[in-house]
Amino acid sequence: MSTEVVRGDPGRSRDTPSGRRFRDERRFTPEEVETLSAARLLALDWMPYLASALFEIVVVRSPGLDTFAVDDRWRLYVGPAALERWSVPEVAGVLLHEVGHLVRDHHARHAEQAVTDALLWNLAGDAEINDDLLAAGIPLPGGPVTPASIGAPEGQLAERYFARLLDLAEVGSDPRCGSGAGGSALAEELAADDPAHPGRSDLDQELVRRAVAEAIAEHDAARGVEAGTIPGGWRRWASRTLAPPAVPWRHRLRRSVRRSFAVTAGRLDTSYQRPGRRRLPRVVTPGLVQAKLRVGVVVDTSSSMLPAQLDAALAELDGICRHAGIGRDDRVVVTADVEVHELPHLRSAAELTLVGGGGTDLRPALRYLAGHRLRPRTLVVLTDGFTPWPSTPLPGCSVIAVLLARHDELTPDQPPPWIDTIHLAPHG
Repeated sequence: MSTEVVRGDPGRSRDTPSGRRFRDERRFTPEEVETLSAARLLALDWMPYLASALFEIVVVRSPGLDTFAVDDRWRLYVGPAALERWSVPEVAGVLLHEVGHLVRDHHARHAEQAVTDALLWNLAGDAEINDDLLAAGIPLPGGPVTPASIGAPEGQLAERYFARLLDLAEVGSDPRCGSGAGGSALAEELAADDPAHPGRSDLDQELVRRAVAEAIAEHDAARGVEAGTIPGGWRRWASRTLAPPAVPWRHRLRRSVRRSFAVTAGRLDTSYQRPGRRRLPRVVTPGLVQAKLRVGVVVDTSSSMLPAQLDAALAELDGICRHAGIGRDDRVVVTADVEVHELPHLRSAAELTLVGGGGTDLRPALRYLAGHRLRPRTLVVLTDGFTPWPSTPLPGCSVIAVLLARHDELTPDQPPPWIDTIHLAPHG
C-alpha cells in the first residue's frame, strides 16, 4: 500500500465560491486511514514476505465502488462502503487477495489464453489465491470463490481452474476484482497516465515480483521444516519465479575469458604477492597469476523489452551474481536504454533499480563498461536485440549477447560475428 496516499491530508475540504465546504472525494477520512493502516500491519504480520508488494501498490479512494479492485498499473481501488462494512481482519484478507492477483500476474496470464473470458478468468484467479489464504486461516468477507466451490481440487493454477469453468460453462457473480486480476476493467479505473495516482511500470512490477519470490524463499529457509508457515501455492509460485538461469554462467564466463586471452597473445597477469621463479641478485620478480575474472553486465531497460523478456533477463542476472563465482567487487552492472545507469555492489536481481523505458542504443553502455575502472574483460548484454551494435570489437573485451526471444513476429538484427551470441527463450 502506498504510504504516500495514506499519509496525505485525509479528508481535506475547501471553500467553494458560494462559501460551502466541498470535500475532496479522493481523500481518505482519518477513520479510513486508521482502518487501512491497521489492516496493512495485520497483513504484514500474516504474510511478511509480501511486504514489497503491499508497500508498492498505489491506493485510490473510489466512492462509487462497493468492493476493492486493482488495475494493471498496480493501483488498488478502495470502496469506502466496503471499508466501513468489513472488519480490520477482513480488510487485511482482501488486501492480501488483491495483491495476490498482481504478484501472480493474472492480468498478463489471462491475455495468453486461447479463449478470453474476463468473468471466468477472474473467478479462476480467485480460486488460485483463496485456497492459500483460507488454508492459512486468513478471513475473507462474504462467500469467497474456492476450488471446492467450482468442483476442482486445491493447489492448482488459475489456468486449470479456468479450463474447468469453461468446460462447465459456469458463471457465478462477478467478483469485480478489476483489470489487474485479468477481469473486466471497472468504470472507476483511472487512465494509465493519471498524474495524481501514477501507476507502476512493467519493469517495476517485475522487480517487485522477484523481490517477493526471494522473500518467500528466504522465509522458507529460515523456518526450515516447520510446517504451515507459507501456503503451498505461494511456495510453488516462488519456485517457478526463481527458476535457475538457462545459461551455465560459471562455465560460460570462464570460457569467454580464456578465449579473450588467447586472442590477445602474450597478455598475462603478474603479482608480487607470488614471487616469480626467476632469481636475480637483489631483485624480486613477480610471478604469473591466474587472470582475475571481472565481468560487466548490461540490462536492457528500453521500452521494447516485454515483461517475459525482463523476467528472463533478471533470472540470468541472478545467475551471474549468485552462481558464476564472481564477487560483488569484481562485477559491474548497468541498466541502459540510451542513457547508462550504474548499480554498484549489486547482490541479486531483486536489488536492481530499473531506470529506462525509452529507445534503445546499448553502444554507450558497452563503451562505459569497456572503460570502467574495474576493467571487466567480459561484457554480458541481456537484451531483446533491438539495438545498434559497435561496428568493431572493443579493445581488451569479449562480449556475450544474450538475445531474449519474443512471442511476436518481430526479429532483431543479428549482432556482428565477433560477439558471442546466445538465443534464449523468455520465461513463461
